[in-house]
Amino acid sequence: MEEYRLIIKRKREALGLSQHKLAEKLGITQTFLSEIERGRKNPSLEQFFNICEALEIKVFPDER
Repeated sequence: MEEYRLIIKRKREALGLSQHKLAEKLGITQTFLSEIERGRKNPSLEQFFNICEALEIKVFPDER
């Protein structure tokens, strides 16, 4: 499985968002987002879900 940090970075770039714009939207610093993408820091669970929501990343498969 691809590491979540790489998924976040690739999705952010695919959406044309800078780290600054995404961090601003999430209420975190650009530095912290950069450290998440580089694997130096881990987001809290709440921050992780907020990042996934902002980037339209599915965390859980659809239930049927």
